[in-house]
Amino acid sequence: MTILTFLMFVLLTRQSLSLSRPQCHSCEQTSCNCSRQNHTKVPAAPSNLITELDLSFNRLGTITKKDFVAYARLWSLTMSNNRIKTIQEQAFSPLSNLEKLDLSFNRLDRLSAGWFENLFSLRHLNLLGNRYSVLDQGNLFQPLTRLKTLQFGGPYFQSVRKNDFSGLSGLEEVIFDGQNLKLYAGGSLRQIGPIKHVTLGLNGPFQINPALVEAILSDVVHPNTTLTFTDTWFLTKNHMIPFKVAFKGGTTQVILKKINITVTAGLEFLELLSNSNIVMFALEEIHFLFLYSVHRPYLQTLDCLETVVLKNIDVPEFHMFPALLFLYRLLKVVHMSVLNCKLFAIPCDLSARLTKLEYLDISDNIFSDLALSQMMCDGKGVFLNLETFNISRNYLQSINSQLFTKLEKLENIDMSGNVFHSMPETCFWPPSLQFLNLSSTHLTKVTACLPVSLHILDLSDNALAVFNIELPFLRELHISGNKLSRLPDGPVYPGLTFLSIQNNDLHTISSDNLNSYKNLKRLEAGANTYVCSCDFVTFMTSNSANHRVTIGDGFKSYICDSPDADRGESVVDVRLSVFECHADLAFSLLCLGILAVFLLIAGVCHKFSVVWYIRMTWAWLRAKRKPKLKKGELKYDAFVSYSEMDSGWVEAHLVPELEQAEPPLRLCLHKRDFVPGDWILDNIVDAIEKSHKTLFVLSEHFVRSEWCKYELDYTHFRLFDQNDDSMVLILLEPIDKATIPKRFCKLRKVMNSRTYLKWPDDDNQIPRFWQSLRTAIETPETENGHCLMDTVDLGLRF
Repeated sequence: MTILTFLMFVLLTRQSLSLSRPQCHSCEQTSCNCSRQNHTKVPAAPSNLITELDLSFNRLGTITKKDFVAYARLWSLTMSNNRIKTIQEQAFSPLSNLEKLDLSFNRLDRLSAGWFENLFSLRHLNLLGNRYSVLDQGNLFQPLTRLKTLQFGGPYFQSVRKNDFSGLSGLEEVIFDGQNLKLYAGGSLRQIGPIKHVTLGLNGPFQINPALVEAILSDVVHPNTTLTFTDTWFLTKNHMIPFKVAFKGGTTQVILKKINITVTAGLEFLELLSNSNIVMFALEEIHFLFLYSVHRPYLQTLDCLETVVLKNIDVPEFHMFPALLFLYRLLKVVHMSVLNCKLFAIPCDLSARLTKLEYLDISDNIFSDLALSQMMCDGKGVFLNLETFNISRNYLQSINSQLFTKLEKLENIDMSGNVFHSMPETCFWPPSLQFLNLSSTHLTKVTACLPVSLHILDLSDNALAVFNIELPFLRELHISGNKLSRLPDGPVYPGLTFLSIQNNDLHTISSDNLNSYKNLKRLEAGANTYVCSCDFVTFMTSNSANHRVTIGDGFKSYICDSPDADRGESVVDVRLSVFECHADLAFSLLCLGILAVFLLIAGVCHKFSVVWYIRMTWAWLRAKRKPKLKKGELKYDAFVSYSEMDSGWVEAHLVPELEQAEPPLRLCLHKRDFVPGDWILDNIVDAIEKSHKTLFVLSEHFVRSEWCKYELDYTHFRLFDQNDDSMVLILLEPIDKATIPKRFCKLRKVMNSRTYLKWPDDDNQIPRFWQSLRTAIETPETENGHCLMDTVDLGLRF
């Protein structure tokens, strides 16, 4: 009982703790994105499989040692931009698999080595933007032997001590925000060893304490180190003096990022570079200021400089900017990128001097056709060593291939994002050209202007409806975002190995289409208007091992546009019926089934004489609509129904005996009295309706006659409909019951329920037979006729 009570207590305690913890609203199988959900506590873990947890931009204040007990498999934890002020010593102890920890931009006023004691797997640590002024009491990072990236500092950080980085020996990247740094113990960062990437934000020291900057730089400078300076103002020449330490120390790569700099300070920086071993120099997100007068210095080139990157440069008073003073220093560069700098012209004279240039990227600027022509000296031959040229997203309106004809080493041209609309019918490209990008250029048609030597062609995001230009060496074709309704002809591209044709008007793809490409290995064709026919669905859902071509963009991106029942469904989720997939066979089987049913019905109708009954019923219904004739309107005494095979007896015996007697009887015979040309059924109905009696001459021939059966059936209907005694039966010869067809069911019924006259074998009985027959025909009352017939012992019963 005690154990049971204890277990219940533990269960209720765990449940109450779980209910007290908030829940994350955006969790997948192994990750939770709980950012911006206004949490004040760490949410409860939905499962123990979570490996990524993002808690950024919430209102967390305190992290306890119980918060991450259920997150034992976590390898990425982001808690930036919260209000965290306190972290208990063992809060991260359960996270022995953690590789990334982001605590940036919180309110931590102190750091503790106890946080990191169990984080043996940690590789990336971000402590930027907090309120601590020092890195604990030393040995803070001692347990973090696998750490590769360290970000620390902030507006409150003031001091770096000798042992702050002890234990860190394999760091690859350091980001140090020391904008208000006051003290730095020399050698602190040097003990880490050479660091590949060092980013320094030292705006305050650059302004008021250059010696402190020089001490830091002397510790981090190394030929294999890329130095990045960020969030700093450079206003005078003196602000550039600390760079001498960096350049003398052998640094080969320098990046200035998010910098405000004057033209004077910029030119001074170039002067310092001229005496250095700098190989790569980049300016990113730079704002130039005009605070001091500019004196043109001696234009000395930078002999070691190979790569220059100018990105997002803001020059408010560009008409005063001495661009040539900068660019003429770069005459010996090999790689130059000028990105989004509002560059609108490069003089031909300067282009002619850039003889070593192999890579030129002037994308996202404002070059016009005229400016490009001037830069290329009208195609007379500049940039002769150029291999790659990127002039995408400018203001070009025409394709002028003659500007590049003499560039025999040119292999790659990117002209995407311009506004061409059309291209010339013929062009003259250098024979070395292998890559051409004309995507997003508003082209509606392509011509033979495309260079035959191309290996890679990008025509994505245009308005092409047809593409059939012969390119025998093409290996990759990117033609997504157009209006193509079918794949390009495979035989025209014998060397094609990759085809991207997403977001077009394709309706189907089949193995036959792809087999026309001899060397195609990878296809990306999702986001088209696919008709999910059986062939297409079968092709897409069949075993991928049987496909020679790999679907590179995933089957889930192939969505059905029709039929309507499957619209919006992924092709791998579509299940079509047999009738949809084998329509011809299904239709044939359906027709055969219908034919079989009709044959079965016809057989049944034939066997049971259904057609006869229908025809008779129809005739009877028609007759019922006619007004009933009165006794005085009847024309005949009797209508004689007999088989044509018995006509000899009728004509030789029956007719003379009845019509030549006194008084004579009026008989209706079909041979004599039927109206020629009328439908026979109408003649039969009319004759029966105009006769007092219907005389049936029964024999073996009678039961084999279809018309006799009809006459018998109609008379039988009339018998019950009019409730009269209009039927007289003569048995001409004995009839074997087995020989009577089943369709003569009424004959059986009549012969079982009524008396009849039998043609006698004894000649002495013949006068009495005729007398009885005359009496049956002449007597209008049913009772009298029956009484007389009953006196004659000639009847048979079946």
